Amino acid sequence: MDVINFLDKSYTAYHAVKHSEYILEKHGFSELNLADKWNLEVGGKYYVVKNGTSVIAFVVGENFAFNIAASHTDSPCLHVKGRDLLPSPEGARLNVEAYGGLILYSMLDAPLKVAGRIIEKHGDMLTSKIVESDYNVIIPSLAIHHNPNVNSAFSVSVQKDMLPLVGDADDFYSTLSKEEIVDTDLYVVPATSPFRSGANGEYLCSPRIDNLTSVYATLAALVIANPQNVAICACFDNEEIGSRTKQGANSALMQTVLEKITSGLGKTKDDYISACEKGFILSVDNAHALHPSFPEKMDVKERVYMGKGIVVKHHVNYATDGESSAIFKTILDKANVERQDYYNNSDQRCGGTIGLMASANLGMKACDIGLAQLAMHSAVETVSYADIAKMQAGVKAFFDTRLVESSSSILVG
Repeated sequence: MDVINFLDKSYTAYHAVKHSEYILEKHGFSELNLADKWNLEVGGKYYVVKNGTSVIAFVVGENFAFNIAASHTDSPCLHVKGRDLLPSPEGARLNVEAYGGLILYSMLDAPLKVAGRIIEKHGDMLTSKIVESDYNVIIPSLAIHHNPNVNSAFSVSVQKDMLPLVGDADDFYSTLSKEEIVDTDLYVVPATSPFRSGANGEYLCSPRIDNLTSVYATLAALVIANPQNVAICACFDNEEIGSRTKQGANSALMQTVLEKITSGLGKTKDDYISACEKGFILSVDNAHALHPSFPEKMDVKERVYMGKGIVVKHHVNYATDGESSAIFKTILDKANVERQDYYNNSDQRCGGTIGLMASANLGMKACDIGLAQLAMHSAVETVSYADIAKMQAGVKAFFDTRLVESSSSILVG
């Protein structure tokens, strides 16, 4: 499965994890259950899924330290509220709310699908099923004749303006399954297929580039890695809404998995603490490229560009510090992977990252990185196609690296 197919089919976090499992199993990874006792071996390749929307995969190297590359499986979209449709003269509409910081107008007049998880009832048995509608829906915009100031002043109400037109349907759930549906986790998501653009096809344009390019690149790196340490690819859900869920980065999930790796290898609590102290976290999430129409939104000096390699992200809200940045830059330079530094414009808002959460919870060194992209949180985003391979190469080099630290120096080997 290549990155274009991965983006195209991963409508929701449920779909992204399903396709991640396909990649892992194709490369010999064995699934584990968090409720079971783990018996692990050096050289073993394993993965675990939480709630169907987060997946953590790992390869056990000879040295007991944790090299973690973390990303997220969710993207901004619209969340479906209940089963009841809203009647209108032109057909029924879905009732929705915003999930994450979506650029709302980018969803207007674009092909959309309903996708996610349904819970079916079979007697006393409840069964989860991942679904996507076999039909498209659309959110029609208001014609300029009825809104003549739309090009100079435009605001969108989710409850009024963002309700997808389903059409001739009396029961919404019956369009997704013939079985009895008890409840759902459903989303309205962009259905635009990924495409290359630019005179030489240099750009990749697609829904969910943030952050499924990171999920794909880190998984693709892990399956070909030759780690000295325990190499871990952690793909969490719910980053777009704060990560404080049972399957989010700001939960017990990562610590639980690391503790089970420790016990599964016959190690002690002290070994676990040592593995964290000797370990490193990459928080892999995309960065803002310089926008050709709005260069003033970037820092006055430190700017990043699509096609110029992996971005090392610096901000007081990020996990990156001078030491972690220097370590990762050294890894990239040794692997001949192109890199650049991002600093936020000092007057622009900057959010936190899963790296900061994981680093604080585990006490590990961490560095925030990503790919430079445009139109973040739009229904269709843009990134350099060549940069995805650079991210895969950079993360592989990280997985293959062992850090040896003394009181005043660090050997990057």
